Amino acid sequence: MTQIESSGPETRSSLDRTLNPRSVAVVGISDTSMLGSGVRRSLASDTEFFFVHPTATNVFGHQAFPDLASIGAPVDAVFSAVRADRTIDVVEQAASVGAGGVITIAGGFAELGDAGTALQKRMLDAARAGDLHVVGPNGVGMINVHRKLDLTMLANFERRAGGVSAVTHSGAMIEAIAASGWRPGGVGLNLLISAGNEAVTDLADYVDYLAGDPATSVIALAIEKIRRPDEFFAAAQRCLEAGKPIVAVKLGRTERAQRMAASHTGTLTGDSWVYDVAMRQAGIQLASDIDDLVDRVQFLEQLPADRWSKVNGLAVLTVTGGFAQLASDLAEVEDVSMPEVERLKDFVAETIPGGTVPNPLDVTGFVGTVDGLWERIVKEYAAAPEFDALLFASQHADWDAEFRGLADGFVEVGKSFPGKPFIVAPLAGIGGQWVDEFRADGVAVGNGLRGTLRGLNTMAGFKRTHPDAVVTSALSRRAIVRPGVTPLAVAEGSMLPFAATMELLEAAGIAVAPWHLIGADAAATPPPFEGPYVVKLADVAHRTEHDAVRVKVTLDGLEAAVAELRAIAARDDLPSVVAVQAMIAGHGEVFLGIQGETELGPVVAFGLGGIFVEIMKRIGGRMAPMSGRDAAELIEEFADTGVLDGFRGGQAWNKEALAKTLIAASELAAGGREWIASIDVNPMIMTSDGPVAVDGLCLVRDEEI
Repeated sequence: MTQIESSGPETRSSLDRTLNPRSVAVVGISDTSMLGSGVRRSLASDTEFFFVHPTATNVFGHQAFPDLASIGAPVDAVFSAVRADRTIDVVEQAASVGAGGVITIAGGFAELGDAGTALQKRMLDAARAGDLHVVGPNGVGMINVHRKLDLTMLANFERRAGGVSAVTHSGAMIEAIAASGWRPGGVGLNLLISAGNEAVTDLADYVDYLAGDPATSVIALAIEKIRRPDEFFAAAQRCLEAGKPIVAVKLGRTERAQRMAASHTGTLTGDSWVYDVAMRQAGIQLASDIDDLVDRVQFLEQLPADRWSKVNGLAVLTVTGGFAQLASDLAEVEDVSMPEVERLKDFVAETIPGGTVPNPLDVTGFVGTVDGLWERIVKEYAAAPEFDALLFASQHADWDAEFRGLADGFVEVGKSFPGKPFIVAPLAGIGGQWVDEFRADGVAVGNGLRGTLRGLNTMAGFKRTHPDAVVTSALSRRAIVRPGVTPLAVAEGSMLPFAATMELLEAAGIAVAPWHLIGADAAATPPPFEGPYVVKLADVAHRTEHDAVRVKVTLDGLEAAVAELRAIAARDDLPSVVAVQAMIAGHGEVFLGIQGETELGPVVAFGLGGIFVEIMKRIGGRMAPMSGRDAAELIEEFADTGVLDGFRGGQAWNKEALAKTLIAASELAAGGREWIASIDVNPMIMTSDGPVAVDGLCLVRDEEI
């Protein structure tokens, strides 16, 4: 659903009226309701409240009305606490009074099967007829922390006001996010939205709204399914343009979790790898769980944007050698750059007795015996151009409050370096309440060493994201006509014949090895290119299982090879068309594939072929179509293997030609979005001129009748 402008004098979008309401009508809550605690707390807000109840005359000291129409005053949002079947009536009433939207906590919709799905469709039809947004159903509601609005079924819990807005499909996760962020330093929250089944309003709508919400600076998502990928990634691009990071957890990564998601919110989750590929391509940062999510947004929320850093060099100062070593180990694991900076060795040796390693720097207890020494060290490191972030790691516990002098000195120096993030973090566990004061001085407070490094990694990831990062809709490309040949039935589905597949690849701009077909009853005519040859049964999906490939065949041996393959075809009841190709010499193999049937659209998979794909088990990918920058970045993901620059002194790969092939494959995937199920280009040989496709397996979707 898109944001809808309301009629009349109200000019705010209907979703803004729903999430940031000036007036709320509460339906189904009474003084004794178990679901009323959040509403009772919300009465302290600046929002005007009305109550609708069929029998009560007063609720929480307010007059109760029999229905929404009887209120006789503008209503921005309706909070519905009635059961599923009555929720439909509430949505219809809300539409009739011109409300912006309904927040419903009812279950019993699509998550329960066909009957619930039918009920959910009735809700959708009613909402669309009235230009309404609906938060839920099958969720826990919505919290606007700054406005002190708690329109949920949750128990009271502490939350800090701030810039993070969170949208989750699982309702309990908004409470978990608040709990994880409720610590010294912590994370401040703005909107907490339980999207539930997304019967009307979905993730794309919420992200689009948050892109323009002035109270939101960072967006946290816990995702089961992206229902409208094109709209979602367009909204993500608007967030990137607005300078608002998105950090996301993808749920349902295992087969068991996928079954649970299906019963929990009526969704079937897709391949988590495709989600990771798409979100990275869109500039969305990834997290693994809720604590990790909060760790990763912490500095983006705590620090102003002008202090965010690419973290090209993190300086770590501590007073314990063991944790200096641990910081070094964890920085490598969490991919945070911590340069040693050799030129500082003399400074360290002169300043700290026995000091040898500049970074991480163990200042030892000696630093407290010389007045001003600590501040001198911090200033030296803060001024070093090699460092663009500073971390002071000590326990910073409540029992350390009387010894907080080093922390205070660190913070004081930080005021003179406004362009660099200064961070204090406990070595493990949670810091003392007193460290919370440092946020007012522009210094961030981390959550242990690992959590701090993860927060820095995500801040760096966002700062390094190209401003034009985007997942482009496959619909932006002209559709490619499906080949008119009849596909062959194979175990995996419907397969295009060999010739049609090679023609398809070649037409897309992908280089293919020369090939020559010999029909089922035709003579073994020589091909118009020189040998030696590869001779194989053309229209067989897995030739090696049938011993249906002959290599290094000479012109003299061609007729015999064809005869052998035809005998195999007769024995195994296989198509007897034979393909003859020139043997392609190269210095490497490429793994290239297209997956056309994913929840998020067509995707191109790339990796190192041959033995490397088995040994490394690394595959990269990009959604189709991809840009030249996408292709270059995808190739660069494998730079650390050393293969692209010439394995063991071998020839370097032609990266420019490889990038063009990846782009061509992505254009094919996007253009064939309606009928390509998958394409495996295997093998693809890397030559000095670039990659050459030697074979391909193209599965197509069944045509609709």
